[in-house]
Amino acid sequence: MDLGAGTGRLSIACAYLQAHYVVSVDIDFNALKILKNNIRRYGLESIISPICSDINQFELFRNVNPEGLFITTIMNPPFGVQKKTADRFFLAKAFNISQVVYSIHLANPNVHQFISTFVKKYNWEIDYVFPYHLKLSKTYQFHKQKTKSINVNIYRFKRKRES
Repeated sequence: MDLGAGTGRLSIACAYLQAHYVVSVDIDFNALKILKNNIRRYGLESIISPICSDINQFELFRNVNPEGLFITTIMNPPFGVQKKTADRFFLAKAFNISQVVYSIHLANPNVHQFISTFVKKYNWEIDYVFPYHLKLSKTYQFHKQKTKSINVNIYRFKRKRES
């Protein structure tokens, strides 16, 4: 599952890394059109399915999923710079539908503290944090620079074991 998939870089990477199936969810129809073109270009039509939906409206009904289906979510949610707390909706949705979540967030002590507290509310835990230097290209109108380098943390979250 790729929540906030955009043009599908993470979805395509998952397909190349042998994911059985990838559902790519994004609200931006134009970004998904680019993703669909990329899916065709790389011959991934049988592996990646784009869905245009607001993350708050997207539902995955667990009772109709095949028995033993293991869902991993990978996402690069909004950092909350333009809209404060935007990442919370993505995390909450991922925790609701997944067994494991990988998520990219700004490398910042305040962000880490927030995430550490937030995951506990959902009975999840941080399993691993991988620091990474990310180079972003200008993709939105509000981006001021052509490229920008930022430090991020890639978090791996898992459900807490029941005691």
